[in-house]
Amino acid sequence: MKDSFTQSMDWLHTWAGLVFGWLLFAIFLTGTLTVFDKEITYWMQPELHGVRPSPVNLQAAGDQLARLAPRAEEWWIELPHFRTPEVTISWQNPGEKDQGQRKLDPGTGEILTVRDTRGGDFFYRFHYQLHLERLGTWIVGAAALVMLVTLIAGIVIHRRIFKDFFTFRPEASYHRSWLDAHNATGVLLLPFHFVITFTGLVIFWMIYVPGGVDALYGGAFEEMLVEVEERLDRQRADVPAPLNSLAALERQARTHWNGGTTEWVQVKHPGDVHALVDVMRRADDRLALISDRVTFDGTTGEVLKVWKGGKPAFLTYSVLIGLHYLWFDHLTIRWLYFLMGLTGSATIATGLLLWLIKRKEQHAENHKTHRIVEILNVAVIAGLPVAIAGFFWGNRLWPWDLPERATWEMRTFFLLWILCGVHGLLRRDSLRAWKEQLTVAALLFVLLPLLNLMTTSSHIFVTLPAGNWRLASVDLVCFITGTLLFGIAWRTVKASRSLPQAISTPMTEAGHG
Repeated sequence: MKDSFTQSMDWLHTWAGLVFGWLLFAIFLTGTLTVFDKEITYWMQPELHGVRPSPVNLQAAGDQLARLAPRAEEWWIELPHFRTPEVTISWQNPGEKDQGQRKLDPGTGEILTVRDTRGGDFFYRFHYQLHLERLGTWIVGAAALVMLVTLIAGIVIHRRIFKDFFTFRPEASYHRSWLDAHNATGVLLLPFHFVITFTGLVIFWMIYVPGGVDALYGGAFEEMLVEVEERLDRQRADVPAPLNSLAALERQARTHWNGGTTEWVQVKHPGDVHALVDVMRRADDRLALISDRVTFDGTTGEVLKVWKGGKPAFLTYSVLIGLHYLWFDHLTIRWLYFLMGLTGSATIATGLLLWLIKRKEQHAENHKTHRIVEILNVAVIAGLPVAIAGFFWGNRLWPWDLPERATWEMRTFFLLWILCGVHGLLRRDSLRAWKEQLTVAALLFVLLPLLNLMTTSSHIFVTLPAGNWRLASVDLVCFITGTLLFGIAWRTVKASRSLPQAISTPMTEAGHG
């Protein structure tokens, strides 16, 4: 019975991992990039690289909003941080779907002219919704659930967990070396895989398990948030009244936070006697993703509510979200998340490769299925890095004043990814397709610092001597990534010469059936 159960888990691990593996690889890899989403956005807007940290002029930001959006229902002011040195102002006009937004110099409040880009937010939204809105969230949720199932099945398969981790034979047969790599990366970061997958599901519990919200709030999630977060609101009185000093209210709010700093200032009904001002704390000094909030009467400056989100259920939920989003600012942990995300992506990729390698070694006859898997493996595992590198190239090559410029950056990404799929389909020799796409990705990444040097003044020969690691790291990571991809492409060529011998080698290991 034990062997039968293990074999069932092996089958589940193999086929669930195969069917959802390509999607999971894309989700994991883009999620890994999201760890440094703000740094990517900063790199992609070189017009901001000359902005220097300075005390925030909230009065100037409020004046800009009063000039740009005097009839808006809400204003938002995002204060600068060492990851985002500029001030961002946003507003929502009545009857308009999209928000207006501008970037400001923090000291002077002057509007900064910057290129339009999705930056790191592009990878963030792909990671959790595939840019398909609610449908994409459901698809990603299904993939995350399958990921949990394959992790549990993998634990059953690899009962000798430490032996699997310490066994790595890179010079063994083609299949054995990839199997060892899959086992080692999977076992090494098993707790991380569980935490990141489970918390990803928890974040959108109200979408995946909406019964409670439907029963208590008629499906109105916003009403639930208003009650849980104890938000105050009141109707516009349509009686004009001057807004209190935002700078003074922000200073007063900080006295409630024991040294915490401010992230957002939100104004509801600006210019009205019923105006409200919410000042929200930055959540970068704690694990829980909770923005403490002080609510003021916008005209009198009276404190109406001090909220710190201390209810146990909400605090637990916020800690789980914080573990996934990595909102707390600790550079070493952020780099560990990044490296663990890359390792998780490698675990998924090696699992997809193993499915095909084993069946070739066993001389399986379903060549049509093998061909489909080969094409998808090439298009996703090799093609996605091409598309990612192309997204960065598009940021530097598209004219900065191009209409819908951010959309063209996205189109560059998806067009390149589609071309990689077509290339894999047309190449009958899959190893040749691997080599060519990996080489293209390597070239794009290696040459990206050179492109940055040719198109901006904040290239690596400036940022490194100045100690600006936030910018220099993007160039350095791209160069290192390209170098590693060149190495993988070379190993693919080397493996292609020994593949006939590897295929003829009898399969002896259990697992990945």
